[in-house]
Amino acid sequence: MEEQEKQRNIVERLLGIFTEVRAGEGGITLAMALLVFLLLTAYYLIKPVREALILQQGGAEVKSYLVAVMAVLLFFVVQGYAKLVSRYERTRLITVVTTIFIACLAGFWVLSRLAVPYLGYAFFVWVGIFSVMVVAQFWSYANDVYSNEAGKRLFPLVGFGGMLGAFVGADLADRLLDYIGVYEMLLLAAVLLGACIVITNMISLKVWGRRQIRVSQSGLEEWLKERKARKEREKLAFGVLKEHRYLWYIALIILTLNLVNTTGEYILGRLVEEHGEQQVELAVSEALAAGAALRFGDRELGDPSSSEAREAFVRSTIGHFYATFFRWVNLIGMALQLFVVSRLVKLGGIRAGLLWLPVIALGTYGLVLLLPVLQYVRIGKTLENSSDYSVNKTTVQMLFLPTARDVKYKAKQATDSFFHRLGDVGSAVVVFLGTAVLALDARGFAVINLLFIAGWFFLVRGIAREHREIEAGNRPGLTGREAAEGEPQPVNG
Repeated sequence: MEEQEKQRNIVERLLGIFTEVRAGEGGITLAMALLVFLLLTAYYLIKPVREALILQQGGAEVKSYLVAVMAVLLFFVVQGYAKLVSRYERTRLITVVTTIFIACLAGFWVLSRLAVPYLGYAFFVWVGIFSVMVVAQFWSYANDVYSNEAGKRLFPLVGFGGMLGAFVGADLADRLLDYIGVYEMLLLAAVLLGACIVITNMISLKVWGRRQIRVSQSGLEEWLKERKARKEREKLAFGVLKEHRYLWYIALIILTLNLVNTTGEYILGRLVEEHGEQQVELAVSEALAAGAALRFGDRELGDPSSSEAREAFVRSTIGHFYATFFRWVNLIGMALQLFVVSRLVKLGGIRAGLLWLPVIALGTYGLVLLLPVLQYVRIGKTLENSSDYSVNKTTVQMLFLPTARDVKYKAKQATDSFFHRLGDVGSAVVVFLGTAVLALDARGFAVINLLFIAGWFFLVRGIAREHREIEAGNRPGLTGREAAEGEPQPVNG
């Protein structure tokens, strides 16, 4: 241990404050963190464009309908992605897919110059697909770069790069809009994606070297083996997923947690709207009694009797709430990412990491059921969202560390993209039935979430059991150990 400490450079020792970083791991880990930082920064530069287009052209109601369109399209897009996985090695796969995304951004910018009608609809759907696919592809690559043991230690640091990218991207977008138009943000995002291609190739060169696939020299027999292996790799994403119970557990847990979280966002939004209405009534009463204009902070909104002034006050109240809410979610999430995730997994294993979020969610919606007051629900949702972005997402990414390459790239796109959006669709159905048919209040929706959380605990139990079997070597078809001898090894593999 002392010898290893001497071999570590100063960067690795500093990173060791947050998790165990061994000699030679610091450079690659920082490069991976930078890669996901740029990806998330690019995405959060694109988000304002998406919101500006969809709200201007379709309104908030259309957004819920387009989520279902995303889920349907993702079913086919994920299958097409699986064909690329069968065709290309890892680095070329990422280069090709990212180049396609860059071309799409440039194409949307050109179409925006031509004032194409309904462009906002297409762009909203595209961004919804892009956001889940590009993140899933990055974590597939990270699962490829790191061994099972190294990933458990280093994923928290890598994931922090993504959280920081989301924070910086949102802030940068807000500042840049004072100088450039929303459409020019697409070109800036395309440049960042181009940088991601360069960094990916540099990491691959460092980890695997120039020759990532060993060339066979044993003639016809080896050629036949390779041909058979290629046929096996041509299984599409859902074909890989359906063969293994472990993957179905992962898919269902992603669907469930997204359904619960999105429904929780509806509960929070409903309480925030009620809070806005209550606050405007108090402010209007005070303004009328004083014979003054309606004000929000230092800003004068006008006649307190006018609907325009009242609506502006409510918008400002809601906007202020969410600005502070997301700030605390990001800050707490980054703290959890740096100081909790690695220690939690090290002490309690994958099971502890997976249980963290449903336990928090159980407390949040139990609180809503008992006391649906905004100030308490806000605390619960802040802890839930920050835990989701940090502890939960990082632990879920670790589930693919011991699996084979096809599983990392094909099945992961299905679980992280299609089933993620399917959770959005499920939440939309729950909200529609709960409002239009059952007339539920916040407590009623909390009860529905609590029922799903009960199933969530069952899924965690199943994943933990299967994960133990995988690490014990009892699932060779899932880990691909029979083909591992000819494969280049990951970091600390």
